[in-house]
Amino acid sequence: MTRRDFHHRTTAALFGLAANLQAKADPYDYPWKLGIITDEVDPDLSVVLARFYPKYQLHWAEIRNLKLDGAKRYVYNKATPAQLKQVKQQLDDANVKLSVLDTGVYKIPLPGTTPLQENGRDLNPVAGEYERQLDDLKRAGDAAHALGTDRVRIFTFKRVADPATIFNRVTDNLHQAIGVAKQQGITLLVENEFDNNVATGKETAQLFKAIPDRTLMHNWDPGNCFEIGEQPFPQAWDQLDHSRIAHVHLKDAEGKAWKPIGAGKIDFPGQFAALKKMNYTGTLSLETHYLNAQKDIYTSSVESMDGLVGVLKQV
Repeated sequence: MTRRDFHHRTTAALFGLAANLQAKADPYDYPWKLGIITDEVDPDLSVVLARFYPKYQLHWAEIRNLKLDGAKRYVYNKATPAQLKQVKQQLDDANVKLSVLDTGVYKIPLPGTTPLQENGRDLNPVAGEYERQLDDLKRAGDAAHALGTDRVRIFTFKRVADPATIFNRVTDNLHQAIGVAKQQGITLLVENEFDNNVATGKETAQLFKAIPDRTLMHNWDPGNCFEIGEQPFPQAWDQLDHSRIAHVHLKDAEGKAWKPIGAGKIDFPGQFAALKKMNYTGTLSLETHYLNAQKDIYTSSVESMDGLVGVLKQV
């Protein structure tokens, strides 16, 4: 063998090794920025980033609650500037970006209304809670920027018997939130939440028709449609303004029980094929919800993510 032949064969071998390593590092062929709502795995972010994320080569995260000062708390209005800085460093060290910062803004009863699913908190709201919503949203905007995102999730108030009767009040409040969002330089993602006043495909379509301002975008959640008794895909999906979808939640269900992705009744192969057809390249988050027989949220999330990977391979 000549020196030149040796050089060519060595170079070819190195390229082959690099290709194999790349294939192992990126085994899933899908065009989306996939992550998980981290507290569905563990409230301790360091556990999630050290154990769960390397297992699936994930580089996006959605943050809702984290373990702060020894307790599980909402990050958007409870984390201090120092804690936000620490969380951002953890994400950076793990090469993970924040897709959405979750808030509880407007996930409360609208004053003067009676929620369908009343609980103690709904019947006895915290004093001044409604009046603080926009201040909380401002704080969420600051927290989002500190964590490296401009997208913040909000809601449409606890669901009443006939949401149409308070539709204008809901949109008025959303317009106020949009005003704050513009000041803060953030985009609001309203989730179709099953126990809120915008839950179904029809209600979601009506909302975005009434509010064309794209400061308000859609956090599409097919699982919440299923929970309220609607077929998520294609029934609800076909009613949506797909151009307003900026983020997607993924959870599966059968009857009244949450399931790992692919083990329930939601047509996720069809849903992903539709996302692919519309050239959606945005973020998605697994929102496990499912709890296995061991009642362990970490292994439950592993089961659900394994199911998700299996469905994605079909697409």
